[in-house]
Amino acid sequence: MLIELYHKFADNKLVLSLLLIATVILLRFLLTLLFKKSGWARQDVRRRIHMVHNFSNLLMVISLFAIWVSELRDFALSIAAFSVAIVIALRDVVACLVGGLYQASMRSFTIGDWVRIGDQFGEVIDNNWLSTTLLEIDPHGLGNGYTGTTLYVPNNVFFTQPVKNLNFMRRYIEHTFAIVRENKGDNPFAIKPYITERVLEHCESFKDVAERYCKLIESRMGVDLAGTEPKIKFSTSELGHDVLTITLFCPREEATNIEQKVTEDFYLFWYGAKAGPAGGALESVEAPV
Repeated sequence: MLIELYHKFADNKLVLSLLLIATVILLRFLLTLLFKKSGWARQDVRRRIHMVHNFSNLLMVISLFAIWVSELRDFALSIAAFSVAIVIALRDVVACLVGGLYQASMRSFTIGDWVRIGDQFGEVIDNNWLSTTLLEIDPHGLGNGYTGTTLYVPNNVFFTQPVKNLNFMRRYIEHTFAIVRENKGDNPFAIKPYITERVLEHCESFKDVAERYCKLIESRMGVDLAGTEPKIKFSTSELGHDVLTITLFCPREEATNIEQKVTEDFYLFWYGAKAGPAGGALESVEAPV
């Protein structure tokens, strides 16, 4: 009967824990009482009582841990499994939060900036811890043509996609376009003086402002730009056609208009009503501005 009762108490961890706590507290009380009646110096008594309290607390913690070690191990495994499940379920949210912190620390853009995130191009209208909202701009970046589409970009893309801040190029851009023409046996460089003059004429109205803005960008970004002078280059295509490539530093909203004017000048030179026998324009030919 006593053996069965002993095994029952031994298997009951709660009763065993309470019994252990009561025993340790009782022993600590008896030892404290004994030290106070020992006649030792007050400082020695205080030091021994302090040692008894610390040792009894340590003994109580180790004993309780030994009693409940299997339950604590199961509980720790459950917490670990639960934590892993939470991380897996919310990994995208966590990645967005970390991406938001990364962007905030880098300060790569602010509200109102024009940015390109991967293939997405637009104006930043909102930025929070989870996503960045862009008002999409036309893919070519010419004019102020908003497409009317709102883009919600998760912040985790900051770890996988490059972020380009185009705010300094919001007013003026370096616009490059090409004109292709089949070669009919004439020298393509015949048009270079004429087209250079026409390009400079089209850019004359904003030349001074463009130079000042170019210097401002160089000062703010600490880089040397190619300058505001138009650049004209001749090359050939894979089919052997002549390719005229023109690069302009011009107002964004004027880029398409100037491109059309230069293209018109190009075709007026080669195919205008007053074109010479070799295909080139006579000296009296003046393409409309």
